[in-house]
Amino acid sequence: MRLVVLPLCLAGLPLCAQWDLRLELPHPTGQSLPQTLISGTGNLVAGDFHTGRGYIATVSRRILQVGPLLKLEGGLEYSQFTAGGNLANGTASQGANLKQQGVGVALNVQLWVPFTGLAGEFGLIQRFQRYTLDTAGASNAKDLSRTWLRVGARWRVPAVVVHPYVVASYQQPVTNDNPVKLNGAADLAAYFTAQGSGQEFQRLWTFGVGVAY
Repeated sequence: MRLVVLPLCLAGLPLCAQWDLRLELPHPTGQSLPQTLISGTGNLVAGDFHTGRGYIATVSRRILQVGPLLKLEGGLEYSQFTAGGNLANGTASQGANLKQQGVGVALNVQLWVPFTGLAGEFGLIQRFQRYTLDTAGASNAKDLSRTWLRVGARWRVPAVVVHPYVVASYQQPVTNDNPVKLNGAADLAAYFTAQGSGQEFQRLWTFGVGVAY
């Protein structure tokens, strides 16, 4: 029987592979804006950006499986995160918007609890994103490459052919840079540079659904 199945799998490898399609809704939190006067006229409001929104679409394929308890997957994703804050200028207030979108390459390990449909997930994601910060009429855009740590859990809905599931995860960059202190309008350039080098989103909580087959 194996001599018959193996050639069929080699001929139709995508059909025999283990695929995983997932869509998650992230709740990102942005980096704090330092509360410093800019030339005595503006003040960046202290505190985080408002919790943002976006989506993460992921396609994964099984690389290795050790029994029924451990799986290693490689995946590709497309993601978009957005969040907003405020810039105070005298008695007025101007909006500040932060946006990142792009692709990612991921490795993910699943550790299954026998007979429960529950699994823990541990992964690394290398994200290549276009970073855009708009604040007080000034706009800054930059390409970022950051490594993110992902820790999650999933519950598989019992099924025969396909395996739908629900998933939740916590994600954060592996490294975080220190924020830039603003002492004047000239420091805005340094602030924007730092934003594009690591002062973007600090963490993500995600909730989503998927299907494995």
